[in-house]
Amino acid sequence: MDPSSSQQSRAFPQGLPFEYLEVPSMGENDIERSVSELTMRSHGAYDKHRYSSDSRRMAYYAVGRVNQDKDAIGNTRGGKRRCYFTGNPIPYGLPFYAGSVQQGPRTLVVFCLPSALGLPSLHPQPLHHYSKEDRERYLQTLPEPNEVLLGEMRRRYPEPFETLPVQVRSPHCWRLFVKFCFFSGLPIAEGEMHYLVKSAVKTTPSSPGQEATHEFEEIALSHEVLEAVNGVVSAEILRLPNQKTFDYLQRQYCQQSAKLHQDVFDRSSWEIVLPEV
Repeated sequence: MDPSSSQQSRAFPQGLPFEYLEVPSMGENDIERSVSELTMRSHGAYDKHRYSSDSRRMAYYAVGRVNQDKDAIGNTRGGKRRCYFTGNPIPYGLPFYAGSVQQGPRTLVVFCLPSALGLPSLHPQPLHHYSKEDRERYLQTLPEPNEVLLGEMRRRYPEPFETLPVQVRSPHCWRLFVKFCFFSGLPIAEGEMHYLVKSAVKTTPSSPGQEATHEFEEIALSHEVLEAVNGVVSAEILRLPNQKTFDYLQRQYCQQSAKLHQDVFDRSSWEIVLPEV
């Protein structure tokens, strides 16, 4: 571009302080990523929130009844994600109810499987193996959390229900979720904005002696984590995890990060899942 042919502006009455401006050829996706990073920095939010992410955004789970379902080598199946009332593990890909209360950077989460309330289940096949139509049809059969649903919860499990924090006994704290953030453990609702690695990832043990998984896993990142790292305004501008986010994930969630190949911590490996309108 030749600046001599452009009109003078108030900022540069003598013309622009350079003769030529060359823009390297870039793909559409590269341009979008570069513009979003530059926009965030020029907005001033980058420096404002530069040191605000030291408090780790994390979910911790309420422990109720424990169902000691163990595998062949004695490890408890299902990990920490269990229905508070039945103790049954929450299989990957199947929807679940969760009541949550944010307490600073941490979020208390109470899980409840639909089957615990007498609602239909898609067992034994995980939900992500079903077609999109089957998945949507099943989700439509599950009621939204309301006074009736929590009343059923209280009727079936009176003692465990009374041990819950008062805030979690309100239907306003409950939602229907379909997946978890791989790093923070925060639940992600159907139609909620989040980020995914474009292809399923085979995770590896994070410590010696731990049994390797033989299943590919969908790696999801909660938008709440992106907001914790970059601030609310910048998270909306970025559209994808940036290098600051990857540094944060590897520092704050080192155990989970150690299970992943380094390629995952590259912006081009991710895509955004926008909220449904």
